[in-house]
Amino acid sequence: MALSPLDLSLNTLRDVTGNWVRSGLTTLGIFMGVAAVNATLNIDSISNRVLANRLAARDNPYLTPWVYGRDQPPVEYSEAAIAELQTSLPGIVSISRVGWLFINQVQYQGNVADNVDAKSVSENYQRTTGRRMLQGRFFEPADFSHYRPVVVIDQVLAQQLFEGANPVGQGIFLDNARFTVVGVSETKVNSEDREPTGSLWIPASYGEVLQGGSHFGRQIQIAIASLADYETVETALKQQLEQMYPGYTVLLRGNVEDLYEAEQQQRAALRLLKAVGLLALVIGGVGIANITVAAIMERTREIGLRRAIGATDLEVMGQFIAEAALLSLVGGLTAVTTVHLLTKVATTTIFEAPYQFQLQDAAIAMGAAFAVGVGSSLVPALRITRIDVVSALRGE
Repeated sequence: MALSPLDLSLNTLRDVTGNWVRSGLTTLGIFMGVAAVNATLNIDSISNRVLANRLAARDNPYLTPWVYGRDQPPVEYSEAAIAELQTSLPGIVSISRVGWLFINQVQYQGNVADNVDAKSVSENYQRTTGRRMLQGRFFEPADFSHYRPVVVIDQVLAQQLFEGANPVGQGIFLDNARFTVVGVSETKVNSEDREPTGSLWIPASYGEVLQGGSHFGRQIQIAIASLADYETVETALKQQLEQMYPGYTVLLRGNVEDLYEAEQQQRAALRLLKAVGLLALVIGGVGIANITVAAIMERTREIGLRRAIGATDLEVMGQFIAEAALLSLVGGLTAVTTVHLLTKVATTTIFEAPYQFQLQDAAIAMGAAFAVGVGSSLVPALRITRIDVVSALRGE
């Protein structure tokens, strides 16, 4: 005789609450496995957010090649050479020309800034670095073609010189040369152990005039699409430059080597944590399987009676699987809630971390709970199909 969904639910609830020790041990196994998986997912989410925040504080991941040779002429990156690099190497977003300027001080009226990072840059430098403009604009083509004495400064330098006033349209002096501020860019860092001291940029064409045509300090900055491509692009770029400039030594300097290494270490640690979580789930599954076998043996007479009055094997199996699903639900929900609360407390009172509850991670953890719970009870439940009804009624 088939049970209605309501009767099946009531029977399942009765059987689960009828043996608190067995149900509690089963739920505990699921709880531990799901807690381990959910905690790992939370750690992964927090680590990714921390890494993303650290990346956002810097320019887009980039590499700067240094190509030099003894008794060799300095390398001049022609437009053709830059185009060849951009088209032949996947993972490159943009390539900009960059020249380092030697400026002793920057002055606006009575305010003076020393130790300023000054560069001459090409038109696509903003795309290469990913810096946002906060006021005014970045350079436009006419600034380069007309050799305009214009400058873009960052937030730190703007505060040092203008103390909160609007810098756009004002004139500042780079040593003895006057430049007009056309924009203010957000401040970023290339090293977390160094406080920003202020940065400014001028058009590359005007920078060449200031440098008197000198090639010293003129390089290219190669932006990479993502941190994951960092090592791949670095290796390919070095090989490509060695082919393009035989006899030269090629060195590469980047702005995110430390973050790339941290990301690789994070991935290795997370793989280990995921393995521990899966092991905990497997142990919980083994416990469910053993308890399901014990439950079937204890209720052999009940199984025989139900089958004798018309219940199919599938209907009887469904009752045991429903019990495992219910315990998986209780254990999984308890684990997800507990891990969420503990993580919230830890990231607000013990250490600061950008944690947010992720519904997707909770769904994955609950899915794992059901997969292990139902899957582990399925094989033992198949024993029902091999139970002889007559022997079962005798309690054998």
